[in-house]
Amino acid sequence: MDSQQNAKTIVDRRKSPRIQTENDVSYILFDANREVTDQGRAKALDLSQNGILLETEKPLNGSCIMLITLDLNGKKVKVKGRVANTRKSDKPGCHLTGIEFKSSEEQQIKAIVAFVKVYHNRRQRHQNKNLYSVQQPVS
Repeated sequence: MDSQQNAKTIVDRRKSPRIQTENDVSYILFDANREVTDQGRAKALDLSQNGILLETEKPLNGSCIMLITLDLNGKKVKVKGRVANTRKSDKPGCHLTGIEFKSSEEQQIKAIVAFVKVYHNRRQRHQNKNLYSVQQPVS
């Protein structure tokens, strides 16, 4: 079973639908005393109105997390969450961490919209690049 299949197992238990994505995100991890215990980069694999699934190189152990991404205008979008679970991925050297959003509904919506817009914008540019890359004839 690969990481996408593993992620799908979780999708089946969720209350709200998941949107597949592949966004880069920065994180800051805090312990119960709100002390920073770790920070780094992750890849968002899917998200819903209630949370997000991250892929990282190490397990994320903490009680609170701040996720930071950029919207299409380059503006930082932040959302707070709680580490709901973390486990080893079937992908070598990777871990999957489920995050439950804990920010205000407005902040959650901003973050979700930013993730979706950036993902679809990047995907569209990639498709257009492939569509318009015409190979020049060899003379």
